Amino acid sequence: MDYRAKKLTAGAALASVLLTWAPCRAAQPVTDGVAAVVNDKVITLSEIRKEVEPQEQQYAQLYNGLELYEKIQEARLGALKALIEQQLIIQDFESNHYFMPPNVVDAQIANDIKERYGGDRAAFVKTLQARGISMDSFKELTKNRLIAQSMRNLHVHSAVIVSPYHIEQYYQDNIKQFVQPEQVKLRDIFMRKALYQEKRQDADGKEIEVDPQYLQMQEILNKVATGSDFANLAKSYSQGAQAANGGDLGWVTAASLRKELADAAFKLRPGQNSPIITTDDGYHILMVDEVKKSSVIALSQVRDNIENLLLQQERERLQQEWIDSLRAKAFIKMFF
Repeated sequence: MDYRAKKLTAGAALASVLLTWAPCRAAQPVTDGVAAVVNDKVITLSEIRKEVEPQEQQYAQLYNGLELYEKIQEARLGALKALIEQQLIIQDFESNHYFMPPNVVDAQIANDIKERYGGDRAAFVKTLQARGISMDSFKELTKNRLIAQSMRNLHVHSAVIVSPYHIEQYYQDNIKQFVQPEQVKLRDIFMRKALYQEKRQDADGKEIEVDPQYLQMQEILNKVATGSDFANLAKSYSQGAQAANGGDLGWVTAASLRKELADAAFKLRPGQNSPIITTDDGYHILMVDEVKKSSVIALSQVRDNIENLLLQQERERLQQEWIDSLRAKAFIKMFF
């Protein structure tokens, strides 16, 4: 058989698998098949389908067409890789003659029912039935999950230590992550643009169209300039979400504000107010109460966070080494 014939045959086989395993309604039969073999254990398409069914239902509401197909295929491939990894761990568990007590599995199931179903066992059973999973199958799934957790703890978690040196080194190498940007404690008086413009005469007697809301903001700005309390004016006139609190927006960074507001706010000193700022939806007058200059967060304040991050990274590295060692000793063939 030449290369072109082989390519066509392989393509036809893959298309056959995808067609028989495409998303379908519960009333339609689905052909099962072999997705992978791990040593002497077969992983079936139906096992993968049960793993990703809830996720596929969510995708069906968010995507369609080719995008939906690609999302589902990505989820199924990810589920297959996870099942292969789980099977490698289970086989390692069994080869070492470890034992998972049934009462531990039962206790985990009882805890799952309590946390996910509020203790309603009937709702739990209905969910299993809707997904086509028997209680025995669910017990087996729970047992496998507990085995995987236990083996990871045995091979990874107990071996992880992060030295103070590595914490300090990470802090120095990533100092930009710990820079606290400049902040201002800001108040805002906001008024929406009017739906209709009013006709007024300008200083030259010409008729012009003006927004009555803008004219109102000019009056408010004059009150601020003559010493009226900004917070009280915000309570009386502002249409912003924080009007009842005197327009208090709290501590904000430039990144948390729309650009036109940030540009004005971060030029002000404590006690100063801005002119009227026009935005797409209305008009703002800002006042800065306090300013915090940019600073670097001390290592003592972030040491625990850095340690937890490095611990997690080290656990992931060790876990991958362990899984790779299991994979290197195993026979694995994927058909999906």
